Amino acid sequence: MRKLLTITSAALMAMGALVYSAPSGWAATNLIANPSLETAANATTPASWQSGAWGTNATTFSYLSTGHSGTRSVKVQTTSYTDGDAKWYFAPVTVTPNATYTFSDYYQATVSTRLVVQFTTTGNGTSYVELAPAPATTGSTWGQTTQTVTAPANAQSATVFHLLDKVGTLTIDDASLTSATTPPPPTELVPNPSVEVASAGQPADWASGAWGGNTATFSYLTTGHTGSRSVKATLSNYTSGDAKWYFTPVTVTPGLSYTFSDWYKSDVGTELIAQFTRPDGSLYYQSMAAVAVSSAWTQVTSSVSIPSDVNKLTVFHVLAANGSLTLDDASLTVASGIPANPIPNPSVESASGSVPVSWSTGSWGSNTAAFSYIADGHTGGHSVKVTVSNYTDGDAKWIHQPQPLVPNKQYRFTAWYKTNTQPHVVAQFDHADGTAAYLTLPLPLPAADAATTWQKYSDTFTVPGNAVAVSVFVLLSGNGWVQTDDYGFEQYTPTGFSRPLVSLTFDDGYEDNVTSALPLLQARNFKTTQCFITGNIEGVPGGPENVMAFANTGHEICSHTVTHPFLTTLSAAQLANEATHSQQYLQQLTGQAVPNIASPYGDYDTTVLNQLKLSYRSHRTVDVGYNSKDNFDLSRVRVQNVDLTTTVAEFNSWLDQAEATNTWLVLVYHRIVPAGQGADGDYDTNQAAFASQLDALRDSGLTVKTYNAALDELVPQL
Repeated sequence: MRKLLTITSAALMAMGALVYSAPSGWAATNLIANPSLETAANATTPASWQSGAWGTNATTFSYLSTGHSGTRSVKVQTTSYTDGDAKWYFAPVTVTPNATYTFSDYYQATVSTRLVVQFTTTGNGTSYVELAPAPATTGSTWGQTTQTVTAPANAQSATVFHLLDKVGTLTIDDASLTSATTPPPPTELVPNPSVEVASAGQPADWASGAWGGNTATFSYLTTGHTGSRSVKATLSNYTSGDAKWYFTPVTVTPGLSYTFSDWYKSDVGTELIAQFTRPDGSLYYQSMAAVAVSSAWTQVTSSVSIPSDVNKLTVFHVLAANGSLTLDDASLTVASGIPANPIPNPSVESASGSVPVSWSTGSWGSNTAAFSYIADGHTGGHSVKVTVSNYTDGDAKWIHQPQPLVPNKQYRFTAWYKTNTQPHVVAQFDHADGTAAYLTLPLPLPAADAATTWQKYSDTFTVPGNAVAVSVFVLLSGNGWVQTDDYGFEQYTPTGFSRPLVSLTFDDGYEDNVTSALPLLQARNFKTTQCFITGNIEGVPGGPENVMAFANTGHEICSHTVTHPFLTTLSAAQLANEATHSQQYLQQLTGQAVPNIASPYGDYDTTVLNQLKLSYRSHRTVDVGYNSKDNFDLSRVRVQNVDLTTTVAEFNSWLDQAEATNTWLVLVYHRIVPAGQGADGDYDTNQAAFASQLDALRDSGLTVKTYNAALDELVPQL
């Protein structure tokens, strides 16, 4: 099974930040009545506001006599929590369909909180849009969250729930909902961008800094790209670290994209690095672009998306080698939301010597990897290639610079490739603490002419809530070569069905499940799909009885092969036997059709899929995702994998996502561990956790169907 793995990576750097108060922006009409909560409806409630809670929790609501501005605010406190949420929210206001709005509020929170926009739609219906979460604040510090949302085509009014869904407290004040079509903030965010204004012999609102083993000198020059001033950093005796000039950090909005540029001259390669500041003052860093040598004034431009836990930004143009770097005319402006493609140099056309700018290579394990920058591309005149020989283990890949994407949002990744082997696609999610998690995306399926004809790979993923940057690799984990070009990210919204559905599937046919899972399922009237390894049943005492315990109580029976092998390693005859004999045996045993199969370990390729299509209606993978109209593939049904680490919050987030998008959520379980016994593997689920998950599913009100019954409902909608 594919799953997320966590590793530790080295911290980039640490450096203090100066304090800067950004100039105030344009005034925009606030649609919220009583936004600062100063006007009271009564002693316990502000005018034009109300509170609400649902689920199993103990919550109190307070109308306080202190605030961020003025003398009032509202507070929600949850002291015990099983499920549901609690929130204060303003009276719904009229909105324009397809218009974009900016919401913000100031808040204090002891835990991370969620923001959900509720739209009232034509016919008095409702729809919901989940925004990026707001991180916890420190002590009495007020944080601010600012986010944008586009009203659906049938929207009539909206309100925003800043909600609490765990034990903790949340206080809010100074809420704002404005049309994004009102005049934007000042275009230029960099103070003193051309460094013309001096203060005490230095450029005002700029600072210099160096760290590591080197000798750094900083100069404020009387010549410039425009005007009469510029700044210069020079390094000698270099062994480590860097040196840079940088502007005072400026206030930015989470979820938006910003475009940075400056004009520079350098005699060595340099780099752009974003420094993010959280509301609590802590810092972290993101590489934006590698910058080529230039003896004449040259402009470099790159974009950066602001993570949900960030409120300030500066950009370091760093020197990290013996040489010099001169800067002038810096610029930071708001782009229109997330750029169409935030990956820098996505078509690898810009070069720094013999490698593309903003790209690097990586390999590990026992193999021989060779990396090439090719004068041939899907578009333009370049692409990148990796060739692996002498393979024993590990992988090799080209790597684009990680990019901040909006947490909890779905994105589509696209790349074009040529290959003579089977590549894999893996997403890396970087965390603020220096760790990273990895997710294997659905397998590319190269055509027969893939060695000579460009192939398109395109699939989707959800950015985890704790990810600060994302990169996706097209990698090799075997001998051969793959050539890639035209990488891209774009935000993705699935095309839903008429309603959301949930299916529970179980792999391997563990005998414990008859006693540990079946009674819990029957008590809630949930029917599931049980995928059996027939080699563990046929001729085994008690094996057939375990199958029939589920078959006789209305559960679907599914094939999981005969011996649970890696199907891609088998001969044609072995593959055919694994697929057909398991189906034939289960059908003979149960007297029921067995139209679906789940591949062991989620291991498949084109050859495997072609064989399975001969006998089965569909093939269920362990590829992570949700099934929607636009990505539906009977040969590769997507799932969410439940294991020992799955929390109730994560489980509920899957249900919420399916409900919000009208998609089909397929859950994969293995062994349900009886109470009082220990787990045997990572893919087990403890019985108590399983019961809690079933209760959450029941309480969600979502429709639960067997896997095949769900197909019967969904396939006609395609």
